[in-house]
Amino acid sequence: MNKLNSKLFASIVFILFGFYITEAQEDFNFAELLPEKFDKANIIEEEDYNVWGTNILKGNDGKYHAIYSRWPKSRGHLGWVTHSEIAHAVSENLTGPYKFKNLVLPPRGNKYWDGDCTHNPHVIEHDGKYYLYHMGNRGSGYWNKTPDNRKPSYNDDEWWVNRNNQRIGIAVTNDLNGEWERFDKPLIDVTNGRWMTSTPTVTRRNDGKFLMAYKYVEAHPKFKNGKVVHVTATSRSPLGPFEDTNIPFITHPTASFAIDDHVEWVYNGNYYCIAKDSRGAWSDYTDGSTMLFEGDDMGLNWKPSKNFLVIKAGEIKWTDGTVTKTTRTADMPKFYMENGIPKALIIAVLPENSEDSFSVVIPLKTPMPKTKAFPYQVTEYSDDYKLSAALNRSFNQYPSHVNAENELYSQFKYTKLTGLDYNDGDATVTRRDPSKVLFEDGKYYVWYTKRHTPIPPVGKFSKDYKIMETEGDKIVWNDTIPTTDWDLAEVWYATSKDGFHWEEQGVAVTRPEYPIPGWRAVATPDILKFEGKYYIYYQAFTEPSGVRGDYCPVGVAYADNINGPWTHVNDVVIPTGAKGEWDQFAIQAPTPLVHNGQIYVYYKAAFNRPGTVWSGIGLAIADNPLGPFKKHELNPVQNSGHEICFFPWKEGVASLTIRDGSEHFTIQYAKDWVNFDVMAITEFMPTGPNAYIPDAFLDNKDGRGITWGIGHFINFKGKNAKRTHSELYRFDCDLSLDVHDPEMKYHNYRLAPQFYFNLGLSDKQKKRIKEENQKVKANN
Repeated sequence: MNKLNSKLFASIVFILFGFYITEAQEDFNFAELLPEKFDKANIIEEEDYNVWGTNILKGNDGKYHAIYSRWPKSRGHLGWVTHSEIAHAVSENLTGPYKFKNLVLPPRGNKYWDGDCTHNPHVIEHDGKYYLYHMGNRGSGYWNKTPDNRKPSYNDDEWWVNRNNQRIGIAVTNDLNGEWERFDKPLIDVTNGRWMTSTPTVTRRNDGKFLMAYKYVEAHPKFKNGKVVHVTATSRSPLGPFEDTNIPFITHPTASFAIDDHVEWVYNGNYYCIAKDSRGAWSDYTDGSTMLFEGDDMGLNWKPSKNFLVIKAGEIKWTDGTVTKTTRTADMPKFYMENGIPKALIIAVLPENSEDSFSVVIPLKTPMPKTKAFPYQVTEYSDDYKLSAALNRSFNQYPSHVNAENELYSQFKYTKLTGLDYNDGDATVTRRDPSKVLFEDGKYYVWYTKRHTPIPPVGKFSKDYKIMETEGDKIVWNDTIPTTDWDLAEVWYATSKDGFHWEEQGVAVTRPEYPIPGWRAVATPDILKFEGKYYIYYQAFTEPSGVRGDYCPVGVAYADNINGPWTHVNDVVIPTGAKGEWDQFAIQAPTPLVHNGQIYVYYKAAFNRPGTVWSGIGLAIADNPLGPFKKHELNPVQNSGHEICFFPWKEGVASLTIRDGSEHFTIQYAKDWVNFDVMAITEFMPTGPNAYIPDAFLDNKDGRGITWGIGHFINFKGKNAKRTHSELYRFDCDLSLDVHDPEMKYHNYRLAPQFYFNLGLSDKQKKRIKEENQKVKANN
């Protein structure tokens, strides 16, 4: 039987043994993804060390990190089993050059199971952490007493001591530049007569479980050094424990060492594997050639692919026209992955008549789908299909087709602040509408609306616009009694060392004297730092809020020092619109940023009364923080948002658009700072928010986003209070290009059923439904 026939025989034997092999969805040909020749510029090597089994991942720093095995060239190729260690190199580019940075898993002494050697790393990222699976071993200490140029060989009994002490381990880190946590016990130890365990690869399956493929050696009468067996194990966690499936992984009926140096991945929902035909058992191709196998969606049932050959062993052709004859052509293959798609193959090469190895990065083409229907796995070719309107938005409007990969999508976590007193929650003290958070002098600063009045707000009881002391037996507003939560308020500020515990520093912007705008209340502040000075913009009330509406223009105060004193301009800086214009009555929540050397102030206005009220967002621009401001001709520039938060994002500006309007609870972006598109739809957004925005005023066209801020909730209630009041809180998120926090991307939270039942039908609705039911019965 020739080798090609033995390949067919192997498939038949698998079926006879009861393994169900699924048919491939398409004739996937991995070899088509490879360039015809490889580039020497993409070699990863070290002068004094062999390089092997290289993984490449992109870190949170935007750089490419290589995690690989290395051992001294003076120890020869077989020194991998006695002297290997796992190292770390970094590059600005995927293909290099890579510069050695540090050892990841150095030898740590013979008392540890991996004290002499760490080798064959396989690294995956999951939920913001990195998991490094590897082989480790220890010997008797013999090699520590040998000279540096002593080359281990198969004839050394001590070489086999190290080999048979191989175990599979794991190390974990949150940062590829940080320390790795190692463990005192192996992840996969030896059991049931196994001599060793080694060469793990781990992938995440469609069902969420993690699949490990690895090998072990067991005693066998035909093989002096034992028989190599490849198996699979699964776990619900990347940390394990992994349980054997008891299903062999790519075995051959006539070969003791069917494959070696394998890597698996999921493409179009099903498993594929490239592996070295270790003993030439599968075909007539040169021994050690790299072959393609395909499996089912669980990675348990495997067969040779129709397009079997990936890389023929024996030589490598280079783009410069030269050829390298090889003893090992494409060992320990690894992938650099992006969004579940291999973008580069990294292989280890050992040239012929040499013991000095290196790795090569090979950029890959993305496989082109061959299905007529929309493909299972999304790739760069997916939007070439004829798309529905919904899928067109997914590809051409949102930054990503899924939330988990959308940098402008986040959920929000909430924390109660400490250090601020609310008078036992009796509603006489309220804090709300925080500004941006600034960091100066080693601490965080925030400004906010604070009201401290003898009694809680009494609402609107007067029918005309003059201040009244009584109306029947009701208490009505006056110059010390507020109508609303923010009436009679002033701008206060607090500082913090950690963003959680705050110390109030006092009033920053007081109410000016009558009739200066703001004499009734200064509220909803936001901060601007421009050319070394500070400016606080605020809603400047000249009447109690709620009497006619929430009517106000924008005022401003300025200071040379972040702690004040603050000086009122004593005039309106951004006026309300002319009679009949959409913002004729109120300009609220002024939010200043710096763009193109100018001051951009976004603001909210409610309009369309007496019909359904519509909240829109406007923009006013000035060369000077004190004005004059010119309103943009396209106002309103956003069609939704009762509460807003704007921050620089890349070259444009992003916003949290919260409550009210057809695009409420969205995150939006305008590259030109004017024309906004919805980038994400989210839930549980902060109310009354503003954020810590380090680059709010840098005007550098490289906005990095936000990770936390402060907002307010309006429905806090003390034990004996009849009225609610507002308190400040902290929110955290991942709307940052510099942070990768998968927990913040989680969605589909489930609220308690009682929450929904509390949103029950009104008596009027129940009556309507009852009448409808009676009509149905009467008509039937």
